[in-house]
Amino acid sequence: MLKILIIFLVLVGGFFLGPILEGNQGSAIFEVAKYRISMSFNSFVILQLLALLSLYLVYEICKKIFNSKTAFGEWLRLKSPKKSIKRVEQAQFYLLQGDYQQAAKLFMKSAKGAKSSTLSYLLAAQAQIDADQLIAANQSLAEAAKCCQPKELFAFQLVQIRLQLKNHEYSAAKITIEKLLNEKPRNVEILRLADQLYYETEDYQSVIDLLPIMYKTKAYPDSQLDQFRQAAYIGRIKQLSTNSDPLALIKWWKQQPKVIVNNLANQKAMANYLNQLGQTAEAEKLNKSILKLQQKERT
Repeated sequence: MLKILIIFLVLVGGFFLGPILEGNQGSAIFEVAKYRISMSFNSFVILQLLALLSLYLVYEICKKIFNSKTAFGEWLRLKSPKKSIKRVEQAQFYLLQGDYQQAAKLFMKSAKGAKSSTLSYLLAAQAQIDADQLIAANQSLAEAAKCCQPKELFAFQLVQIRLQLKNHEYSAAKITIEKLLNEKPRNVEILRLADQLYYETEDYQSVIDLLPIMYKTKAYPDSQLDQFRQAAYIGRIKQLSTNSDPLALIKWWKQQPKVIVNNLANQKAMANYLNQLGQTAEAEKLNKSILKLQQKERT
């Protein structure tokens, strides 16, 4: 708008200075219906300048109202796809720089003019989750829910689960995760979120049940999955050892695959807990097996 105003001022200035330099002001005549208005050309130019100035002031006032953070300003604000795209690009740079707070602000601002407001709100919510701004993330997610389309629902659910896990809302997260596991059992992100949920709630048997599909889908590198498996089995052995019935632990142990039963760390954990439970005969069998495995490793 300012550039247009400058161009008009230059043009009007030319009209104003021209007659003065020629020594002849000239006149301007307007006829509207039966009315005839006549004035000097200089007066006409002055009125034009005042009109343009008034127009510019009106523009600035409207701009402030439209860009204000009030409810009226939000209602009046026009969508600007170009600005929205630019803000999303800037927000992505802030994400790469680790400035999640600034990224979230720009994603929120971009929502008004974006083709998908849901995407902008979800990106803002994810940035706020990463910055541990959980109240703000919940508000962004609520905004996303208002405009979420069926094709956007899956992405919405994933962000919602991440927020629920951050807030330790495990019951709510479990309902959605198990529903999605039935619908998309090989989706890597769902598997990762399920794995996180089960570990945080110490549901080690569910982790163990999840591991085969995680290996198949390469949810994590095999070396990392091996570590997860080790931790899950030792955690499960410890859980079963707290039961009053030691036979439940022995029965469970005998049902495990050979790769688990022949694992040195698992055998040590089992022997330790069996001794604590008074199952010395079973513990002694494992100790003999442990010695054989240790000898193999040395050779």
